[in-house]
Amino acid sequence: MSGYLYARIKDDIKQRIMEGEWLGDMRLPSSRDFAKAYKSSVNTVEKAIRELCTDGLLKRDNRRGTFIDYGIVSPRHDRRTGLVAASVIGIENPLWATALQGIEDVLRLHGYHLLSFSDDRSLDKLESFVISAVAKRADGIILSPIFDRKQEERSRLIYEGLTESGMGVVFLDRHQYDIDIPFVTSDNIAGAYKLTKLLLDQGHRRIVFLRNADLSTFHERLLGMKQAYLDEGIVFDPNLDVFLPTEFEDFEDEFESFSDQAGAKIKETGCTAVFTANDQIAEAVIAALGKLDLRVPEDVSLVTYDALNLNRRLKLDVTGANQPFYDMGTTAAKLLMNLLEGKDHLSVPGNICKAEIHYGSSVGPSNEANIGWD
Repeated sequence: MSGYLYARIKDDIKQRIMEGEWLGDMRLPSSRDFAKAYKSSVNTVEKAIRELCTDGLLKRDNRRGTFIDYGIVSPRHDRRTGLVAASVIGIENPLWATALQGIEDVLRLHGYHLLSFSDDRSLDKLESFVISAVAKRADGIILSPIFDRKQEERSRLIYEGLTESGMGVVFLDRHQYDIDIPFVTSDNIAGAYKLTKLLLDQGHRRIVFLRNADLSTFHERLLGMKQAYLDEGIVFDPNLDVFLPTEFEDFEDEFESFSDQAGAKIKETGCTAVFTANDQIAEAVIAALGKLDLRVPEDVSLVTYDALNLNRRLKLDVTGANQPFYDMGTTAAKLLMNLLEGKDHLSVPGNICKAEIHYGSSVGPSNEANIGWD
């Protein structure tokens, strides 16, 4: 933020505009009122207001006052608000923060502003966010959909309502197969295939795939795993697909219970390797293996998705796939811009970004003969 007072005032007013403090045809406070609030002179406030008008965020009416300028001109010459809303799962998560950065970088080039939000995997918060985005007349919305098994109809109504709202809508990271909303995700099938092939090449045959939710991303990773088995001419035992549902996708409050269940399943299946669907599940498995007095990779090998997040947090070197969140964010924003410009998306409803494989130290040869599941 600039050290000049008027610039600080300008930035603060701009932030308040982006947060929706003044909606519709609400008149902004007068320059005199702003000057009192900011403990500044009227002339300083006037300079900030003039620059915001020049930037296209505000408009002046000599008789009525100052208002938000909803007349931003798009490439189609439509009148738009110039606002795009984006919701991610856990804005404090560095991976999702990177996705938001990618979104914002593209929007800025197109003259749009970003209203970001974290739903914390709460359907209530996501619904509130959608209602807010509609009320603020956002031109488009990018979100990572939540699928609540206990509230499937409610989830469906939210997403179907979005398709009927007239806004451009793009799903990020995961998607729903029977709703016509374009989406951006990583190459879950290919990434899971490579990780599974790595384990198979080390002699592992009983590889548990552990998940806690019915998400499109998790199913795609399971599909990649099964394809690797098929290509090796090995029958995949369906008992190795271990689904331990949690009340919430982020199961922080259920971590100990989930970890204990995971440990019991690992022992029950007699596996020599575990493929976890995401980093939080991997952390629970690491805790479970510790309670079973099993070492990684000497006793049980481990691979996961979002290894970067896990390794940063716990200072480990687990092998896994790292999703390109920045590229996913930029791709989602570009797709949304195409929608707002009237370009047809139906020929390519899904955009897939390539994940990178981190080859860490958590994979070793199968130790089935010596592991001793007693």
